[in-house]
Amino acid sequence: MNKCPNCGSDIKEGAKFCTSCGYQLVQGNVNNTVNTTNTANTDRARQTADADKMKEVSMNYWNWLVTSWKHPFKVETGEKYSGLVTLAIESIFFALSVMILVRKIAGAFVESSNSIMSLFSGGSSSSTSNPVGFNVFLVFFLASFVAVLAIIGAVLLIEKGFSDSNKEYLDLVNEVAHKTSSLVLLNAVLFVYSFIVSNASVNSVVLIDVILGLISMIWVIGILSVAFELEETKLDNIYVGLVIYIAHMIIVSIAGWIVVNHYASMLTDVISELIGAI
Repeated sequence: MNKCPNCGSDIKEGAKFCTSCGYQLVQGNVNNTVNTTNTANTDRARQTADADKMKEVSMNYWNWLVTSWKHPFKVETGEKYSGLVTLAIESIFFALSVMILVRKIAGAFVESSNSIMSLFSGGSSSSTSNPVGFNVFLVFFLASFVAVLAIIGAVLLIEKGFSDSNKEYLDLVNEVAHKTSSLVLLNAVLFVYSFIVSNASVNSVVLIDVILGLISMIWVIGILSVAFELEETKLDNIYVGLVIYIAHMIIVSIAGWIVVNHYASMLTDVISELIGAI
């Protein structure tokens, strides 16, 4: 028979407490329970802290974004990646809008083509499906987002080349995104309108052109403002702005060329499929 380590009384096998002095015998189990409880409390506290941190970051970003809408050129620092997030949101809205509009146009084209094929084949030919899918969103998102980041990188190199600026890349990203944050709203409007519009009428095309024109204008103003705010430049600010604009157009042209060539091959395949079906 075992002895109680506290009072020396006899205790039964498997007993958890001494019947004489009440000493707790199964200390290991109690410790395990305490440790498990402490671990659970620690995990819960960590999750709460993470949630609070995420909420704080979200609120800081929202306040930064609202301030940028009210006063675009009164640039505030904000979170480190506020600019990147804003540019990504703009690219997402833009790419979704393009995907929806192109899909509607392609759908109308495919429907007309299927009708023509039915006339030639007496209604026995197989119909062609709409070739525009989620891949269009991915291509336009990557093309627009990477092009924007490349343009800002070029602006930074030009700024450092023509002045004594010690600005970092993310600082310039935040600055440009702050000045052009209204593009979030314009791209959101374009996204909503792409859902609403049902056909390529003159009015719808004009409105889309106006929105795209505003997007282009605000973006150009945002990047050119960097040149005009520089001090003690090696060239006059107007020439620095001209260099920035040329670099901007080159990058946009390259991005456009890549996208057009990518979808030119797809369009050729669709036309070949239609001709083969006829």
